[in-house]
Amino acid sequence: MKTARVPPAINQIEFHPYLQHPQLLEFHKKHGIATAAYGPLTAVTKAKPGPVDDYMAALAKKYGVSEGEVALRWCIDQDIVTITTSGKEQRMSDYLRCATFKLTPKEISEILKLGERKHFRGFWNHKFADDDRR
Repeated sequence: MKTARVPPAINQIEFHPYLQHPQLLEFHKKHGIATAAYGPLTAVTKAKPGPVDDYMAALAKKYGVSEGEVALRWCIDQDIVTITTSGKEQRMSDYLRCATFKLTPKEISEILKLGERKHFRGFWNHKFADDDRR
């Protein structure tokens, strides 16, 4: 920010319950930078077993959606632009269901709290130390 002539509009980062970046999110909000999450499904696709598993499953049952849709909604409900991919058209169509419900503040907070109990980076591991949560 000290040398930028034009401040960034958005910063894309790996973001999911096991890699939350609280200080970076605060910085983004302070400077009006949108946050975009890649890998938002990591906790339910790559990082099992983990402390959010049972809670995500319970929320999926409560809302009649998949755990992946809960993971996407968790990001969206925190004002984070959410990016995901799939080679299956039906799966991408199913992910649209995340627009049909909202998590409560308590549910968002519980996922945050449970996610803090595990650290997992799904991408770019060769660029970060094992315990680096940035």
